[in-house]
Amino acid sequence: MIVVIPTNREVKMPYLQPLIDSGARFIVIDDTEGSIRIDHPQFEVFNWADRRRLLGDLDVAIPRANGASRSLGFYLAWHRAEQDEIIVALDDDCEVYHADFAQRVQRALASMARPQARAEGRHLNIVDLYAGPPRNLFPRGFPYSERGAYRPCEIREQVMREPKFCLGLWKQIFDVNAIDKIKGPAFCHPDIELQYPSVVISPGNLVSVCSMNMQFRLEVAPAAYQLPMHVEVMPGWVIDRYGDIWGGFILKALMDLKGDAMVVGEPMIRHVKEGNVQRNTWQEHICHMVNDEFLGILAAAVTRIRPASYLEMMAALNDEFRRATSGCSALLKPYFEHLTVALAAWTKALAK
Repeated sequence: MIVVIPTNREVKMPYLQPLIDSGARFIVIDDTEGSIRIDHPQFEVFNWADRRRLLGDLDVAIPRANGASRSLGFYLAWHRAEQDEIIVALDDDCEVYHADFAQRVQRALASMARPQARAEGRHLNIVDLYAGPPRNLFPRGFPYSERGAYRPCEIREQVMREPKFCLGLWKQIFDVNAIDKIKGPAFCHPDIELQYPSVVISPGNLVSVCSMNMQFRLEVAPAAYQLPMHVEVMPGWVIDRYGDIWGGFILKALMDLKGDAMVVGEPMIRHVKEGNVQRNTWQEHICHMVNDEFLGILAAAVTRIRPASYLEMMAALNDEFRRATSGCSALLKPYFEHLTVALAAWTKALAK
């Protein structure tokens, strides 16, 4: 098991003790020129200088100074991991509180019967999977255009699947849009539990894939790409904090195309730090405005892609994104011009 953690602050070892005890290997992405020091045989740290050494001109694939830098860890795992190894992604402000977290990861990706969750519309609210959450609480990235008429998802009969990807959920600070914190339902739930330990997300439904806690098989790594963020699209305004959200929409769409299963639920973590609401509101603002447009482009692109390996499908998706760029809105076009260059570098780096 390889655990990938991006940080520009610190890695709190007590938060990770159950995984350390299980023998996991850790790849820490130091999102600075070299401020993180960890003296432990199970940990390797890679900073900006290491990126330049490893990737050269392909360094454009991975942004700096935001959580999408974790893609460097996925790149390293892709080239170093054993074929049957599981990749775990965590944030530096997430506490692993289950002593048997590693075993829960194994169970989450094991072949077994589990309930299937299905939403009427295209998007499924993962908060529905908790027991007794507040009404009208939605995760970061859930389109506002689908919130008004949204009905909680149905939990249907059990299906036998062997998932390739698990989105682990969280206690304490929920991952919601910053603007929803200003006037919305309570988003801190330290003791909340799940309705079911693990549910399969129905084909055709998309979910907000928050990268602070996720686990996946190595073959999925190319599509676990965190899209480049903090891209200026007009003076003073950026697209940011949606690298995992838009990346997750891509991931689920390609998994559906390939016929692979995504599950949501255990193992949960405790998310202990709340971001700066004012700054995050600014970072996310343009994303809310173009979210539906991005989703429309993705939906059209997927209809023209054939099932293949995840690396091949990501390369084909980038070809479709290039063709769509000229027709993008003035807000989204600068982003797609940046994204297609980065995504081409990503697929090339994995193919080497």
